[in-house]
Amino acid sequence: MTTLPKPHIFTAADSKPLRWGVFGAGWISDAMVRTAQINSKQEFVAIASRTPGKAEAFAQKWNLPSFHNSYEELAAREDIDAIYLGTLPSDRLEVALIAINAGKHVLIEKPITMDYAEAEQIYAAAKAKKVLALEAMWTRFLPQMDIARQLMKDGSLGDIELVISNFCQANLEVPRLYTIGGGNPIIDMGIYPIAFSQQFLGEPNEIHAFGKLHHNQIDEETHAFMRYANGSRSTFVLSGRTTLPHWAGVSGTKAAITFGTPFFTPTSITIHEPGFNGKQTTWVDDLGMPEHLGLIHQVHAFAQYVEAGLLESPLYTHQESLANIKTALTIGAQIGTRFK
Repeated sequence: MTTLPKPHIFTAADSKPLRWGVFGAGWISDAMVRTAQINSKQEFVAIASRTPGKAEAFAQKWNLPSFHNSYEELAAREDIDAIYLGTLPSDRLEVALIAINAGKHVLIEKPITMDYAEAEQIYAAAKAKKVLALEAMWTRFLPQMDIARQLMKDGSLGDIELVISNFCQANLEVPRLYTIGGGNPIIDMGIYPIAFSQQFLGEPNEIHAFGKLHHNQIDEETHAFMRYANGSRSTFVLSGRTTLPHWAGVSGTKAAITFGTPFFTPTSITIHEPGFNGKQTTWVDDLGMPEHLGLIHQVHAFAQYVEAGLLESPLYTHQESLANIKTALTIGAQIGTRFK
């Protein structure tokens, strides 16, 4: 029976504490600060929001020392090392440049933007200012994904032939997803299966998609098939109107792997030997950081990259981030969704 390798884990002990500010007081910023306070030594010390009263309420809720009603005020502080951007995708270029031009490292919630050229501007500005810019594709930093990378690298899976995933979550009652500039399911949710396929197969050279549109021409459901230069295939179903377990699997010529659900949170990984109902070996994440508490892995990685002087992550490069936006926009165009 195959033995699974131990995962590399980005730990608090290995991560120099940074002093963080937060742009945006929405639910994802709540999740970020919550896990940081529970699972790290990182110091989230200030929040900024342009919505009257939200920054103050956020600071009180999480016991942050200070709050600002202006992003510029927070960015100008000399005691802030990095800024987490949890604002809407439609204003990410503007707010990212505020932070970057002030010389702050930036962790930018995904999708980094809904526009390829805007994402290019953000990364170019960060390199010019010599600060780290990372799109918060937190799945790349989860322990089970490190195990998967090791299995690929050591040849245990053989050649990857097929990647299948789904992200089906009934989100019709989330107005943001069906409001222009709020994210769109294909890029807000779809970035997960797209990035998952990329991790194993790289960039597609052929994309076919069809879907169902909301009454305002924003996508509700997408079925996508992608083919790669070596003949490998990837397919996923993305739905904002139906719910299924968020499952993912990868098939190689020597073995297959599947992930616990939801595959993009801390769960598990199982390797399946060939043949009908082949032997299985499973690693289960028992670190006590389920669901969005798993955001902390990328924060620890970010802090380690800052200390090392890196300007982008080797596990999720600027080029990979840009390529995933391009793929999402291509799929969206094929099904006729509106982005603007």
